[in-house]
Amino acid sequence: MFAQDHHAQKSEIHDPNWRRAIQSVFHGAESARKVWARHVVDPALTPSQFVSCTDGTRDLIGVVIGGTIPDAEDPRLWDTESTFTLLTEDAEILIVKGWYATSLEQFVESGTEGVEKMKSQDQTYRDDILDVLVIKAGLAQQLDQSPAAKGFWDIHLERLGAAEWPEGPLPQCLVRFDERENPRLGLVISGAWIAPMGDWDLTQPFLAISTDGEIMRSEGCLAEQVSVL
Repeated sequence: MFAQDHHAQKSEIHDPNWRRAIQSVFHGAESARKVWARHVVDPALTPSQFVSCTDGTRDLIGVVIGGTIPDAEDPRLWDTESTFTLLTEDAEILIVKGWYATSLEQFVESGTEGVEKMKSQDQTYRDDILDVLVIKAGLAQQLDQSPAAKGFWDIHLERLGAAEWPEGPLPQCLVRFDERENPRLGLVISGAWIAPMGDWDLTQPFLAISTDGEIMRSEGCLAEQVSVL
């Protein structure tokens, strides 16, 4: 999944044999096809946006199978500056926060012709970062008022070796449940933790405290569309 040398990886997305191989991985992975089907108008199409990126410490390479398509942009292109879903050659499905990338390269195919899109970018932040901070502050109040939610979060803090809330850190992973009626926001307070990445594995079941104080359970982004904000 993670490589040691981003520069060595970059050439692979330009290799048509490698691209055919990872598309074969996609066709053989039911979970990846389910993610793709939830994000595209025509699930019969094959993913064709191949990405290699790094945040300076970790390198990723694969084909994009979900995310956001910007308005008035090429409909074949997923927004790699936002959150997108990447399928690796090992058939792993990763949620990538594109704004952390310090370098990103992509190759987009159209039919039998390849259209190369290359981009190098400094680390960027979302334009609405202030709104996100305000939302997180409101959710922190909900956490403080919910003994059950606080209990789940304290279990996680104990696992990290941190002090209990409010002395310990606040939850930071803000998600939106896109497919639910009246989609709501929530802060993830429990689930599968990926220690080397220091982040939640949202492909696994998790719990989140919502803006109205409810503890919501999700079976993961493979079961429903979840956006990380």
